[in-house]
Amino acid sequence: MRVDRRLLGWGLFFILVGAIPLATRFGSLDPRVVGGWLNLWPLLLIAWGLGLLLRSTPLEWLGGGLAALTLGIMGGALLAAGFAGAPIMTGCGGPDPGTPFQTQSGTMPGSGRMDIVLNCGTVTLQPADGTTWSVAGTESEGRAPRIRTEGQTILIDAGERRPLFDPGGRTDWTISIPRATQVGIGLTINAGEGTADLDGATLGSINATVNAGSARIDLAGADTLGDLNATVNAGSAVFLLPPGGRSGNISLNAGSVNVCAPSGTQARVTWGGALGSNDLDDAGLVKVDDDTWQTANFDPGVPFLDLRVSANAGSFDLELQGTCDG
Repeated sequence: MRVDRRLLGWGLFFILVGAIPLATRFGSLDPRVVGGWLNLWPLLLIAWGLGLLLRSTPLEWLGGGLAALTLGIMGGALLAAGFAGAPIMTGCGGPDPGTPFQTQSGTMPGSGRMDIVLNCGTVTLQPADGTTWSVAGTESEGRAPRIRTEGQTILIDAGERRPLFDPGGRTDWTISIPRATQVGIGLTINAGEGTADLDGATLGSINATVNAGSARIDLAGADTLGDLNATVNAGSAVFLLPPGGRSGNISLNAGSVNVCAPSGTQARVTWGGALGSNDLDDAGLVKVDDDTWQTANFDPGVPFLDLRVSANAGSFDLELQGTCDG
């Protein structure tokens, strides 16, 4: 067999882009190691240097081969782990602690909504007794987030946008969600990390968007929960759900999404997209047509989890065992 060196790089690239997410899914690669894919970028400089030094020699292909290997590893790891943990790409201000800002708070006497937009840093959502919400934390320059009220909606963001090449420093927010009133949540994370454990909260719909970051949203202990809508672009997200029937719409473009529901949950999943993968067979679901899976002995008369998932170059996992390890 004769290998066409002109196509060697493309072959190596596509093999690795496909093999690394597969190996990560089946436990052959540690996701924490895969998540450090950006640290390989100096190899690209070495590969390009080799290509220049060996140009017009029989070994010229070595530079291109090394570049293809590196890009394949980085591309496959990106699909498996997303951009989380890649601060050089996000412009975040690094690990140095910020300056505390003055805590801001208010009252949400009736049902309402909180829309939160985080750029670079971390946000933690936690429940609080009563009807009072609050925002505490730090920022690299001690700047408090901008908070506005529009009707029954509270809007929280960083305020004035910075120039593209001056993204500013790190932000770390802790936001308390009142238990005594129903609250819908809109959460957008850009180049950051979000966590939530909303035990005992009374929640309406949840709308989450993760761009080049990660989120773990634990709703399993919520007293009530409406529908779930999520978009993940080049990142990862884990959602833990309480018992009961609800619908969900999930759009995944590179990276991964895990949805975890209690044991005994009836589920129906409508699947679409390109270059995406799922574990619906392993979760015990039965394929009933080209794009629909459902739990065995599915009874539409009983409340069920109804998910519509579109995955492009990413992976979706559904766990019906009560816990999510992701």
